[in-house]
Amino acid sequence: MSLVEVSRDGGVATVTLSRAEKRNAVSSDVAAAIAAAFRELSKDDTLRVVCLNGDGPSFCAGADVREMATLDPSSAATFIRGLHRAIQAVMECPVPVVAAIHGACVGAGLELVAGADLRIAADDAHFSMPEVLVGIPSVIEAALLPRLIGRGRTARLVLTGETITAAVAERWGLVEEIVPHADLATRAAALVQAIDGADPAAIRAQKVLCRQWDTLSIDDAVEASVASFAACYATDAPRQRMAAILGRRG
Repeated sequence: MSLVEVSRDGGVATVTLSRAEKRNAVSSDVAAAIAAAFRELSKDDTLRVVCLNGDGPSFCAGADVREMATLDPSSAATFIRGLHRAIQAVMECPVPVVAAIHGACVGAGLELVAGADLRIAADDAHFSMPEVLVGIPSVIEAALLPRLIGRGRTARLVLTGETITAAVAERWGLVEEIVPHADLATRAAALVQAIDGADPAAIRAQKVLCRQWDTLSIDDAVEASVASFAACYATDAPRQRMAAILGRRG
């Protein structure tokens, strides 16, 4: 079995971390498989949305400690850059990525879902950034966390290594929704289908804008939005969809 499984249903792709016996811990090979899966999917113009999940009892137990224990300064840089490339591939996917999280979501796993566009968690999910407890700092896409939960809460996670519950994660804004574990797949599928039902070009444009809003000034973000809005009218999709709405209204 592959370390990462990819399945398709029309425009919907599901990417599953499939190293359940190791709680989906991210080794160099797993990171490379994640990057390859998302880069391949990103080439497909028919892709509409991706669901990211984990097999077994946990979403992801973090980076592979057995591998990290063998690193030296040179191999450590190689290892962590490989993990960065995996998360970067998720972020650069041209369509929304919805993370469905259950069980442990630790370290590299939390950074991976921080790179997703939407996060839905089972009520048994728990989150931590425990790197300082094993002698290293939290790095790379941990830098996304202040935008999601604020600087103080990020500092609390990365300086203490403490574990927070799904309820706390939702309160902090780390996840958008909590559902019972038994309902996670169904609710994630409903969210994916809602995105799949929207105009595909508009969804891709909206993802670009959402990423730009993270870094642009308000003035520049407005100008980027104006350009994106105008460009949508180069196709007939807005007129057709609006005409359908007006037709239903009678």
